[in-house]
Amino acid sequence: MHSDFLIRVRILRFIFLGVFVVFVLRLFDLQVLKHEEFYAEAKAQHEKRSILPAQRGNILVRKNRLTEETTPLATNNTLKMLFVDPIILAYPSYNPNLDFMDQEKGNPGLAAELLAPLLIHAHCEKIEGCEIETEASKWTEAERTAIDNYRLELEKIFSEIERRRVVLATEVAESRLKTVQDLRLPGIWLEDTSIVADPTRIDSIDHTTEQISPLLNIDERKLKNLLARRPKRYVEITNKIVPEVAEKILELKNNPRYSSTLRGIQLRDEHWRYYPERELAAQVLGFVDSSNKGQYGIEGRFDQELAGQEGVIFGATNTRGQRILGKGSEILRARDGADVLISIDRVIQGRVESILEEDVKRFDADFGQVIVIEPKTGRILAMAQAPSFDPNEFGKAFLRYEVTPEQEAQDREDENFNQRIPTAVDRGRYYRYFNKWGPEVFRNKIISDVYEPGSVVKALTMAAALNSDEVTPQTTFNDTGPIEVDEFEIRNADEKYEGITTMVEVINRSLNTGIAFITRKMGAKLLYEYLTNFGFGQYTDVELDGEADGQLEFWKDWEESELVTRGFGQGMTSTALQMAMAFASLANGGYLMKPILVEEVRYPDGNVKKFHSEKIRKVISDETYNKIKAILLNSVSNGIARGAKVWGYSVMGKTGTSQTYKHGQALEGEGTTITSFAGFGPFDDPAFVILVKFDRPRSSQWGSETAAGTFRKVAEFLFQHLGIPPDK
Repeated sequence: MHSDFLIRVRILRFIFLGVFVVFVLRLFDLQVLKHEEFYAEAKAQHEKRSILPAQRGNILVRKNRLTEETTPLATNNTLKMLFVDPIILAYPSYNPNLDFMDQEKGNPGLAAELLAPLLIHAHCEKIEGCEIETEASKWTEAERTAIDNYRLELEKIFSEIERRRVVLATEVAESRLKTVQDLRLPGIWLEDTSIVADPTRIDSIDHTTEQISPLLNIDERKLKNLLARRPKRYVEITNKIVPEVAEKILELKNNPRYSSTLRGIQLRDEHWRYYPERELAAQVLGFVDSSNKGQYGIEGRFDQELAGQEGVIFGATNTRGQRILGKGSEILRARDGADVLISIDRVIQGRVESILEEDVKRFDADFGQVIVIEPKTGRILAMAQAPSFDPNEFGKAFLRYEVTPEQEAQDREDENFNQRIPTAVDRGRYYRYFNKWGPEVFRNKIISDVYEPGSVVKALTMAAALNSDEVTPQTTFNDTGPIEVDEFEIRNADEKYEGITTMVEVINRSLNTGIAFITRKMGAKLLYEYLTNFGFGQYTDVELDGEADGQLEFWKDWEESELVTRGFGQGMTSTALQMAMAFASLANGGYLMKPILVEEVRYPDGNVKKFHSEKIRKVISDETYNKIKAILLNSVSNGIARGAKVWGYSVMGKTGTSQTYKHGQALEGEGTTITSFAGFGPFDDPAFVILVKFDRPRSSQWGSETAAGTFRKVAEFLFQHLGIPPDK
């Protein structure tokens, strides 16, 4: 007995010792090994961290060329978002403790009738303000129909007091979709590859859950929760409501006659990036996406500077979650974003965009671009592209419609259909964009797209030959016919060969044979040096992301035929900006300038970062500058570039027509070329350089018949806008 008792005591001692050791190890684990983890968790439970938003900076331009006063092209705006509580709309004095049958009923139909004439103008696009007519007798028939349809739509939304659509699963395998469909469960249906439920139509949650839970791999408890009937308490109707509409809605809510009916209608502030002049300079500006991140243009390149730095408030909270200010509290103040001043002249930009949009349609081109530069400084005065987009509604570029497989196949076999129009394929279904090109309109093609510049380069080749004393304007060559080079023939575009010809006539008639004569005299090394000095094959370092550098192969890799074709802009690629800056050197005395798009970054603390005019190198002499100007003046006055002539003014320039290729083969005919024109004026003191470029116009394949005319319109406007008197 005594021996058994001692044994039991020892066993108990070992058990207690073991428990003690376990407790010690557990405490060591919790208090030592996992101290930091639990400390952070405990701290998170009684500390509160709040974000203080920073104000995004503005993108500014000068109001006009005669003032330093600025106006924003991108700024911030506070607009209203309207949401509803359908339960309160249906039962204005809603009491959750009473049955619906016992509660006072509202009038969702009247609410829809009151709001439809207002909300149909929620996104009014008139810059000067919206005229909103609520008197039904003054509506046109079209307005009445639109408002009635919208009223019915609102009434349906306002009257749904329970959830009627719950997405249970997306991207479900086809076999499982068929299995679910074959079950024929009430309230369960398919939408493409998604499975959707209407809880109000489900007869038995238990039975439905039992049937589809294994198929969807969703826990039964979670699935029952998804399928449970619940009232709708928050439904967003529309956002970005303009102030005129928001004010009228508030007037109705404050009207005692309608206050009960509209009790379930609420407005709240939302902060948006706002572009007051809409499409103006859209590719230059870019946009701010839904996550408040700058995309494309200045918004993307200077996102960090514009966004600023968010602030934070740290502090302990009491048991009710209220912040306790005092020891341990910390405030890191928000730092607002900087303002960015750009060089764009808003008046010039607006007029250029108008001209370009009209001519892209007139010439039936895919795209068009125009850039205007102040040659002495390199300042970009306009950078326009068509078609364009509204940064306020950038999402519209993604909107698309479905086309049938038969229509897609038929279009792709139709030689009259523009084969470059994109078709998106999604799960075997075909879609096209309402704006034709989709998000392609976001890209700034002036800096991002490269092309063979074609005959515009002849002006630079001639300047190089003059500067290196290889030719003079009066130098002649015997133009007897096509020239054999390697296995190729160099022909003139007009197929005319008129014997003894001067260098002036080479540019006047844009003769490929004349350029072949010049480039053979210069040699590959010298021509390459001049083309690189003019900036080809290099980044311009413009203040935008996505710039391409073009392609210019090293001269030692050139065949003789490539020496000739480089001289008239084939076998090399360039951006429109590179071409414009090279031409600017012919207009400013021979200097290649760095382009300036951003002039200042103005920080909230008063500091200003300035971007100054910068000469990169002198490419041609003053003597050559005057000679090439005279040759280009003659080209516009008497040559192939006469379509650019502006009455009363001296204008200098050169046309360009570039081939495009498919599977390595050059394409021919309308709709296959890149047409361009580069020029400047007036003669004595050039004030502007303009480069016009059209991608695949179908009205004509020649730069002299497309881009030259657009240049003329822009130049006519600039002479007037800049106050330049006639000089001819």
